[in-house]
Amino acid sequence: MASLIVLIGPTGAGKSVQGDLLAQELDGVHLSSGDLLRRDVAAAAAIADGKLAPAEHVERIVGEAVAAIPADHPIIMDGVTRTMSNVHWLEGKLTEWGRELQCVVLIELDLETSMKRLGLRHRADDAPEAVKEKWDEYTAKTQPVVDYYNSLGLLRRIDGRGSVDEVQRLMRDAIS
Repeated sequence: MASLIVLIGPTGAGKSVQGDLLAQELDGVHLSSGDLLRRDVAAAAAIADGKLAPAEHVERIVGEAVAAIPADHPIIMDGVTRTMSNVHWLEGKLTEWGRELQCVVLIELDLETSMKRLGLRHRADDAPEAVKEKWDEYTAKTQPVVDYYNSLGLLRRIDGRGSVDEVQRLMRDAIS
């Protein structure tokens, strides 16, 4: 079974950057739910104001993307398991996809650092009001996910405040 690594963390934590780097290192595929959702017309409209995408959008779009990846390639996913509904959906799909969840890496970050980083991206959904909305929703809905994966022994926590290279080193250590 090919492995699946899930990256979670607040907006601006560097999940997409780290996912890309990790996929290169593991000769795998990085699936960023945010990128996938922004490319889908219906989903893009739902997340433009900073809200989390409805589960049905995430599950449909990510499910289609995973189905297109050969079963022998590792997948690094980010932004998928933000709610317990997403977690249950993912668990139900692992066997169908021929995947095993290797670990869930939580990239921890404070709001101030998140705001600074996102100010550099110049994306419409990174306006300060949208960032605050995403941050609050992430905090409220993702804590049960963190607790759940921690209880299974699958959660790895890393400090996301460092440089890209520093966080990448922490990421490598966390998954080995």
